[in-house]
Amino acid sequence: MNDVRVAVIGGGIIGLSTALELLRLGVGDVTVLEAKHPGEGSSGRSVGMVETQYLDTADIEVRAFGHARFTALERDHGLGFVHGGYLRLTHDEADLERFAASVAIQAEFGVHDAVVLTPGEIASRWPQLVLDDRAGALFGPSDGHVDGYECCVLLARLVQQAGGRVLTNSAVRAADVGPQGERVLTTDSGAVHADIVVNAAGGWAGVVGELLGAPVPLRPQLHGAVTIELERPMSPLLPFVMDYVPGSGTDGVYFRSERADQMIAGLHTDEVIHGSVSPDVPLGQVSQDFVERVSTLMAVRMADCDGLAVGRSWNGIYPMSPDHRPIVGPHPDAPEVVCALGAGGSGIQLSPAIARMAAETVVDGRSTTFSTDPGWSAARINDLSH
Repeated sequence: MNDVRVAVIGGGIIGLSTALELLRLGVGDVTVLEAKHPGEGSSGRSVGMVETQYLDTADIEVRAFGHARFTALERDHGLGFVHGGYLRLTHDEADLERFAASVAIQAEFGVHDAVVLTPGEIASRWPQLVLDDRAGALFGPSDGHVDGYECCVLLARLVQQAGGRVLTNSAVRAADVGPQGERVLTTDSGAVHADIVVNAAGGWAGVVGELLGAPVPLRPQLHGAVTIELERPMSPLLPFVMDYVPGSGTDGVYFRSERADQMIAGLHTDEVIHGSVSPDVPLGQVSQDFVERVSTLMAVRMADCDGLAVGRSWNGIYPMSPDHRPIVGPHPDAPEVVCALGAGGSGIQLSPAIARMAAETVVDGRSTTFSTDPGWSAARINDLSH
């Protein structure tokens, strides 16, 4: 594969992870094209959750792979990976059986500390939580969060150390076909010739897809987060609490301790329930409606909200696909364009698996790492577009 030239469009965590996987698999000519700087987009605005507390085998396998990758970056390169734990709540007694099954599945993929907790067990660990209307939770003690911007800076350095190029301030302005059938990308820093182009442009993947003649059905959604300032230090610190029911048709609140006197909170959904926005939408503070909804939902879940005050806030883009799953692999209408996009609000934790699958399709024509198909194939693009 040393003679194959690959251009990766997007210097967020998925693009940089894909570039590094390509280099590890023996591709000798890899160039990352980033419009600004690594982590400048939504990767740097993420709350950075890394966890494996899902229910289906495929969802768990790809997240366990990601967890292991981030743990390796922590061990080998000093990445800050805060293992504060992840608590997925449920209101449904039937979910507890599925939670128990998840614990067994996680163990199959190397995650051995997940447990199911009753409301009483949760209250004994974190008396700040109100769980009168919850049946229990799935808890991963070794789960946690990373800083998306720090990750991108580290990955960019590792890509360059492995022999790849990371071109900053290099937005792609045009894409043509060269005399040998290669793609010629016109960028702000000159022309780049590539045999294969990876579309890992995050919220801009739809725009990039049109430019490449390989359109993708992306629906960018605006999501935000806020800091919650505490009047007095909290003890014990809270894990990442996810109070969202998948498939509920609405969003739910999440929150975690950032430090003893501060929490981070926001709203999450795996579904496309908000209107699409332009990826160029200004990313400033969240709306007052957002603040009020977060405050209302936290007041239900926290025993004492009198000493809580909203601090700073920020927005980012969830690059959602219509069926809420990433789109990975060769584009059905332009196989020289490989998709690595559409991860929604799970881009950080899914980035290692998306990168591995995308890189394997470049090198081997198919992905072989995962035993269970997560349903991410780009072959479904035309169905999603209708």
